[in-house]
Amino acid sequence: LEFISPEALPSHIIRSSNKSTLKKYLFDVNKSLANHLNVPHPLGRISKRRTPLICGHRGSLYQEPENTIAGFLNAYENGVDAVELDVFLLKCGNLVVFHGAGGDENPGLLHDNIGIEGSILDYTAEEARMLLFNSFGSEFGCPWERLVAPTAFIPTLKEVLEVLKDTGVVAKIELKGQGTAEPVLELVESMDMVDQCHYSSFDHSRIARIRELRPERRPDGSHIYKTGALFVDPPDNFIDMSMAVGASEVHLKYDTCTKERVASIQANGMGSMAWWRGPPGMLE
Repeated sequence: LEFISPEALPSHIIRSSNKSTLKKYLFDVNKSLANHLNVPHPLGRISKRRTPLICGHRGSLYQEPENTIAGFLNAYENGVDAVELDVFLLKCGNLVVFHGAGGDENPGLLHDNIGIEGSILDYTAEEARMLLFNSFGSEFGCPWERLVAPTAFIPTLKEVLEVLKDTGVVAKIELKGQGTAEPVLELVESMDMVDQCHYSSFDHSRIARIRELRPERRPDGSHIYKTGALFVDPPDNFIDMSMAVGASEVHLKYDTCTKERVASIQANGMGSMAWWRGPPGMLE
């Protein structure tokens, strides 16, 4: 049975997606003699294949407004392994979850998401919570009625983490605004969510700061505090850049995720992730 090939299985078993039926014919590869002898066999390759994890970009932005508690819960209910969210430190000292316009050079502008001029940085968390989403713009991918629902508001990072904590869903926190590294780290640790939160940024100095503050590793050599180096168009030396700031992952724009780049990331001991643009960008 250890060396059984797919051709030897009954045809109805090959087509079956019923786990209990397949279990009668498949086996634990780790206990296989072939595995211990390092002898390749088809089922061994299939059984050992790692399944990619699914991350809800800004929550579930085609069902609920992006970066909202309702969106993160919707993503959880749809079975994601993680959610990605964007964080700013406001003048009141609170961290809020928001993306906004302006790109990474001048992030947090309100003209697309809210329909007014200015920046999220002009507000306190309490004031930001009262801002109304722009239901007439093209920035949002969810039904317009969800933009005017009572659950459509800008939450604090603490509120989001409180909701996610009991779900087990990983929070991949993009340090979008300046001065976010230390307060985000402090909040995560105070909530005992170190293993459930990862940090990323296009500004690699922010994840370098996380690594400087928390260089600890597990016995297997992996970082306890996970960080991701984000790239739009990765340069030839993107691996060196990522390793220089102690990144444990590299996050590439979806259409730059070539097999060669992903293989290089993993060969250098880092994880890989593909990120997507918002609804207007994906329409382009």
